[in-house]
Amino acid sequence: MGHTGEASTFPHMESGESRSDDRGADHSPEVSEIPDLRDIEHWFVVRGVPHFVERKTDGSLLDAWTRALPLLVVAYLLLGFNALDLADRTVSENLFASVAVIAMLITAWAISNRLRGVPTFARPTDIDPPELALFLFGPALPSLVLGQPGDAAQSLITAAVLLTLIYVWSAYGIGPLLRWGARRGSRQLASLGSLVARALPLLLLFNTFLFINAEVWELAGTLTGPAYAVVLLTFFALGATFALSRVPGTIRAVNTFESWDDVDHHLIGTPAERLVPVRPDDETMQPIDLLRIRQRLNIGLVVLFGQALQITLVTASLTAFFVGFGFFGITESTAMGWTRLEDINVLLETSFGGRQLVLSEPLIRVAAFLGAFSGMYFTVVLTTDDTYRTEFSDDVGPEIREALAVRTAYRVARGTHRSGQSTVPPSGRVSD
Repeated sequence: MGHTGEASTFPHMESGESRSDDRGADHSPEVSEIPDLRDIEHWFVVRGVPHFVERKTDGSLLDAWTRALPLLVVAYLLLGFNALDLADRTVSENLFASVAVIAMLITAWAISNRLRGVPTFARPTDIDPPELALFLFGPALPSLVLGQPGDAAQSLITAAVLLTLIYVWSAYGIGPLLRWGARRGSRQLASLGSLVARALPLLLLFNTFLFINAEVWELAGTLTGPAYAVVLLTFFALGATFALSRVPGTIRAVNTFESWDDVDHHLIGTPAERLVPVRPDDETMQPIDLLRIRQRLNIGLVVLFGQALQITLVTASLTAFFVGFGFFGITESTAMGWTRLEDINVLLETSFGGRQLVLSEPLIRVAAFLGAFSGMYFTVVLTTDDTYRTEFSDDVGPEIREALAVRTAYRVARGTHRSGQSTVPPSGRVSD
């Protein structure tokens, strides 16, 4: 991920520019006194903590949509073309709707740029209430003009939902976080064997007996549609509740440094290593710098991602085990007897060693049911058992602690650390 991806996440991000704190204004030194910290800011984005970057903008609601401008344009066009009705409208009416949607976008773009004193068709640099109003009401206007208020209301509701989702995606850096999760997931695949080996003794013995229990097949094997989804989501919700309850304690445990030397130690191997030794003007102050609300949420998401990856790997492994075990061990007649169904949907049928093997729909449903139950149980164990919590802390904790140490050095260098002004010498400046 290069600087292009970073800029798309935070287009206004410039090293040496300050932003206001959630609890008050930061007092930054002059730009000329601040070393070039863009490599550290890029490192934050790559590591899934983009909210550690301090930007020029004030972090307002409009700023989040400004960062997501390309996504807003694409969503607007999709909403506009969704207003087309090829079945009930004439070609001329659909053409009118298409032209109207595009014309409103181009007109608003041009007028907004002219009012800001920039070239007419330059890329907009800010999203203000008029642009958001266009996003909400623009795609609905053609339907309203053509006398279809129901379609207009549907378009308006869809636009409001999309606007909310785009805000969450942009404001909380979901894109960089997902990329971090994908990279971490690929690394955790290598340790999947040991992870499953630790989980199997806790889960397999009990769940295997459930798997060959007729009542479980009668319950899970016959559940369909929304009812089946609600049951699986219930397991997910219970597991998520247990995981969320432990996040604040995990953050507090890793966001504590014994001394400034401890901070320096965690900077080795990071872009902030060139800032060592990190010292504020008042060295008697402890290296404690409270996280802002969004930064706590960002770290919380990283912690949850780490846990979710482990839980997902275990859940998927156990589900696959039950599918394989049932494929070889549960015959079609047995499945029909346990589910009390007169007929079952067989997805795959083959023979092996003179035995008919079937992969049936009830088998898939029972395997997924027990896999989701196992995932919930493993989540409870992961968040309450001291051994598993220690193993998880040893796995994810050092990465989070390292990021927090880099944030401390970054804020001291910017002069925005709570201890005061930067003491990084001019030699700390690096070229781009």
